[in-house]
Amino acid sequence: MKILKKIWSSFPVQLLVVHVKYNQFLLVYWFILFSVVGGSFGENLGIPYLFLDPVYLDEVSIWGFIIMGIAVAGFGMAFNITSYILDGFRFPFLGTLPKPLAHFCINNSLIPFSFLVFYVIKIIQFQQDAGEGASQETAIKVAGVLLGCIAFLFFLFAYFFKTNRDIFKVLGINQQLKLKRTNSQKLKAFRKLQSLKRSRVKVDYYLSLTFKVYSTRRFEEYYDRMAILRVFLQNQRNAIIIESLVLVIIFSLGLFQDVAIFQIPAAASGTLLLTMIVMLTGALSFWFRSWIISGIVGVFILLNMVFATDFLTYQYPAYGLNYESTPAEYKLENLQEYTSEENVEASKEYMLAVLENWKAKFMEDKPKMVLITVSGGGQRSALWTTNVMQKADSVFKGDLMNSTFMITGASGGLFGAAFYRELAWKNLEPQAHEHLADISKDVLNPVIFTLLVNDLFVKFRSFEYGGFRYKKERGYEFEQRLKSNLHGLLDNPISTYRAPEFNAEIPLLIVGSTITNDGRKLYISPHPTAFFNTGADRDHSKIQGVDFNLLLAQHQPDSLRFLTALRMSATFPYFSPSISLPTKPRMSIADAGISDNYGISDATTFLHVFKDWIKENTSEVVMITIRDSSKEPPVEADHSKNLIQKFISPIQGAVKSWDQIQTIKNEQRYDMISSDYGSHLRRVEFEYQNQKSNRASLSWRLTDREIQNILDGIKDDINQKALKELGK
Repeated sequence: MKILKKIWSSFPVQLLVVHVKYNQFLLVYWFILFSVVGGSFGENLGIPYLFLDPVYLDEVSIWGFIIMGIAVAGFGMAFNITSYILDGFRFPFLGTLPKPLAHFCINNSLIPFSFLVFYVIKIIQFQQDAGEGASQETAIKVAGVLLGCIAFLFFLFAYFFKTNRDIFKVLGINQQLKLKRTNSQKLKAFRKLQSLKRSRVKVDYYLSLTFKVYSTRRFEEYYDRMAILRVFLQNQRNAIIIESLVLVIIFSLGLFQDVAIFQIPAAASGTLLLTMIVMLTGALSFWFRSWIISGIVGVFILLNMVFATDFLTYQYPAYGLNYESTPAEYKLENLQEYTSEENVEASKEYMLAVLENWKAKFMEDKPKMVLITVSGGGQRSALWTTNVMQKADSVFKGDLMNSTFMITGASGGLFGAAFYRELAWKNLEPQAHEHLADISKDVLNPVIFTLLVNDLFVKFRSFEYGGFRYKKERGYEFEQRLKSNLHGLLDNPISTYRAPEFNAEIPLLIVGSTITNDGRKLYISPHPTAFFNTGADRDHSKIQGVDFNLLLAQHQPDSLRFLTALRMSATFPYFSPSISLPTKPRMSIADAGISDNYGISDATTFLHVFKDWIKENTSEVVMITIRDSSKEPPVEADHSKNLIQKFISPIQGAVKSWDQIQTIKNEQRYDMISSDYGSHLRRVEFEYQNQKSNRASLSWRLTDREIQNILDGIKDDINQKALKELGK
């Protein structure tokens, strides 16, 4: 019993009690980190892998783990410093100790140390699951984390040891150097002492810098309370200086956001962001004290008012478009004009000319037409699409792109399909394995790093494209990273593809994206696409889409960067900023997967509009669908048990079933068009079926294990059967 009482009255335990009682928000941030690293949060998005397998300079090495160690240590010290600023005065005995801040950090390190141990264990488990076991490579990675932690802590404590005053220095000050106190200063000091007395927490034992346990009553009663208070005030000022310096360093990193060596692992950037939030909320708590809730609400309202104006609001542009011209009117009258009989018929006549050019390539009168539809799904889908197209092309003996007339789809799948089309067009050995390595390289690090050091603050760097200047932000970094990974192959204005697509040198690739203003689809292509925009009954059908070229005819649409067009189709929330177009009202663009994640609707619309020509001029139509998910996943039971789970279950269920809702609607579309075509239309489906715990995450950074898992997906029975079907 005495041992339990001694433990309860110890400094570390009482610190935890203080955190729970006064500053629960500090524990919330630790809960987030524990949840992420433990895999309870963001596993489907691959967030835990960013911590457990960090990429730095395009490889997983000790340097990435060293940077993670520094980031984790930095977050731990931000937690300690913020705790000291907010709660250090509650433990007056600290002011009597040499190096009071260091003593506080040692005794407040129960949670940081527990997280470090937890983090190391998870790294080892991840390496074991990946087949590394307890290898030397795993030991090096763990050593990197520990080395980063130790190096950062050594630097920081060296600073504190040199600059922080303790009680002996305060009492040693010459009496003549002390400032004369006015009555108001005396009153202020008295109030501080009274506050200290009321907020004091009783502690009997503490852990020293030599890790020995001592009683807190050894010195405290011998010292002047005012001297103790001055120690705390000086230490608080010094801690605030350190936090301010950290913020300045983070802001300064924005100057080097284009330099690869400064593009730290995405998890490190995320941890730094969390560190900034800890320091910010700590500062607000220090300033507002008991008014903290009111203060945060006030700051939020103020920021909300400021961002509601044009002063700090930034509209992310589409590179290549002219934003200086008068905005295009986006209203129903104009949409009706874009889908007028004249525009629709003109687009049909144009597409018939492209079809004739495609047919002229073949010796036979009725060649076989291939349509390819690809699904969204980030880098997972990009790699899977490239992998499947390589295997399918081998079945076609290198003639897949020649036989394909059109490619439709969304998000990552379009990146993979566009990349493969470019390789085939430039005759760059499209079936070479090295291209799979290129499409699977990390894209996340520079994007998250730019979000941290640039997008959250003032965007002061710019670049030129298409004769116009734009701000550098994470959308730009996303495109630049893909440009680098893919050797610049897709870095062209969309007009580059008009002639080769029109002459049927390469398949048409229709880029679709969702207009958040009204849910319609924006069709981006160097060709007229008005026939996509309306239903069979033009007079009574809702206008379903918008032709990009008609809408922005006065805004240099031909100069739109192709990488930007693809990014508009892959606008993942928060990761990739939503692009705004020069229209009135301002049009905002979202991921194409919101309307159709598989490209089936566009393919079936094309088959419907040009049914007569296709049936008369082709021997068969083969629709190759490439999905990054199973078409028939197992039915999951509702595991909602507690009140919170039951509350969020309806929303969670709607989100989880959205993929299957789209699949069912696409099946209905395909069945309808199939009834028109009969045996003239055949479908071959490829699916990345892995629905288990080792399924590749929806992210723009894949681990080696995930990459191999995706590549092995082609070996599944359903995909081998599909390849044999193509071979017929």
